[in-house]
Amino acid sequence: MQAAVWYAARDLRVEQVPVPTINDPHSVKVKVAACGICGSDLHEYAAGPIFIPVDKPHPISGEQAPIIMGHEFAGEVVEVGEKVTRVKVGDRVAIEPILSPNKDGAYQMERYNLTPLLGFHGLSGGGGGFSEFTVMGEHMVHKLPDDLSFEQGALVEPAAVALHSVRQSCLKAGDSAVVFGAGPIGLMT
Repeated sequence: MQAAVWYAARDLRVEQVPVPTINDPHSVKVKVAACGICGSDLHEYAAGPIFIPVDKPHPISGEQAPIIMGHEFAGEVVEVGEKVTRVKVGDRVAIEPILSPNKDGAYQMERYNLTPLLGFHGLSGGGGGFSEFTVMGEHMVHKLPDDLSFEQGALVEPAAVALHSVRQSCLKAGDSAVVFGAGPIGLMT
């Protein structure tokens, strides 16, 4: 399959790579249908590494550069591990790209975004959405409603960031606010 692989700042190569396989019974394989280019991807390309591990493997993914990029994506489930229960082949899904350890307290409380060992599928390893197929844990995929396109599904992750920022702000109807930044997340906020 083809994938966009980050080697170093300003060194992103489209190349043939092996199609990933399911090695964990709780994993799913997704055929990527749409993938956004995030500001983080642009920063990695222009001035990285920022999140991409280069000197030693990432503590969760075990990978280091070169890394297949892309963490804002949606696609179709094409294969499931034998213990997967939340999705089935043919389901359309959006990806939650956070990589976190399965054992720490933050993960158990469903606040895995607060763990110090945080990583991102498509920035810290795991095979990202700038590819034809990728494999991830079933907890990282969420079914898309039938009336949502794959392109809209690829915007679920940045939309979640915008929604979280609004919720954290404690704004109420009628309050005034200023949003700095007119990128996708700023525009959705």
